[in-house]
Amino acid sequence: MRDAFFLALRYLSAAPGQTTVLITGIAVALFLPLFTILGTEKLEDALLQRAQDTPVLVGAPGNEFDLTLSALYFSSRPRQTIPYAARRDAGRYGVAVPLHVASTVSGSPLVATDLEYLRQRSLTLSEGRTPALLGEVVAGSAVAEAFQISPGDTIRSDLTNLYNLAGAYPALLTVVGLLEPSGSPDDSAFFADVKTGWLLEGRLHGHDAITEETALDPEAAGNLEATAALLLFSELTEENRTQFHVHGDLDDLPVSAVLVFPRSIRRHDQLLGDYALRDDLQAVRPSMVIDRILGVVLQLRSGLSLYMAVVGGSTAAFLGLVVSLSMRLRRSELTLMRRIGCSRWAIPSMIAAELSVVLLVAVLLAVGLTAAALLGLSAVLLP
Repeated sequence: MRDAFFLALRYLSAAPGQTTVLITGIAVALFLPLFTILGTEKLEDALLQRAQDTPVLVGAPGNEFDLTLSALYFSSRPRQTIPYAARRDAGRYGVAVPLHVASTVSGSPLVATDLEYLRQRSLTLSEGRTPALLGEVVAGSAVAEAFQISPGDTIRSDLTNLYNLAGAYPALLTVVGLLEPSGSPDDSAFFADVKTGWLLEGRLHGHDAITEETALDPEAAGNLEATAALLLFSELTEENRTQFHVHGDLDDLPVSAVLVFPRSIRRHDQLLGDYALRDDLQAVRPSMVIDRILGVVLQLRSGLSLYMAVVGGSTAAFLGLVVSLSMRLRRSELTLMRRIGCSRWAIPSMIAAELSVVLLVAVLLAVGLTAAALLGLSAVLLP
């Protein structure tokens, strides 16, 4: 067999075009089903793990898929919000964590929540401290690396609505800490207090002092008047940070959802049962929602498997055709080998060695492509 492999390698190197086509065709035929199977399993594990770590999600009635994807993966802003008071109501069943995903920083989501979120998600700091004041944020490991952020730096929020008359202008936020990598969507987000989230929406504001320059009627004796629009703080600073406030009840301000971690199985079931009777709020189990989404993915994978089988069959037929044509083109060469005294099994051994080398290289190439594609998928799974 050593001689057969020597002849096979010499022949394959003498026909680089044919060899490259064979290896590429077989590698792609192997890569597609391999990546489909492993990639789907990786996607399932990532989605289910995140969902299983969140027992119950309370939000506005309606699309449970939109609610789950927004609260767990910060993929979009929910169409409807719920009052902050829902946190206190859900707290009767366990640990309730408010979540408001309505603003972004350089395209990355800013998650307005409280310190309990970091504890429940087992997120730890690599540098700095947790937010303590209005306008302070901590950065996930991925965004910190992408933007080269360190504690003490400042970042500016994105303008969400150019025509917002509520005063929701971009704010200058202070980064006070960086999170350790967690291998989850939390790595690609900024985290702040709920009040900071409301500030970015223009629901919290502060007023400058009324002076003769800002008064409606500077000549009015002893009674200066000005509209609120003229007196709103245009920037969050160290001097005015404590003067921001809201007109009205904090319990009426919006949040996207409330994550609930029940104290026991009994409380878990009571929560689902009680909220099933409510019209203003809904309680969903993220694991069940993700299972439904994965059901669609599994159906798609079944269709892809059939498609890959057809591709594999066509590739095998292509390989057989190439070998058959190669044998015809090499007929004079093989006849000469017989005439000079090659044994009966020399030619079949050489052909088998050629196919073995081609298949081995194609398999290695397919494995390499699959590994690279899975690494890319891992990066995508951390939006």
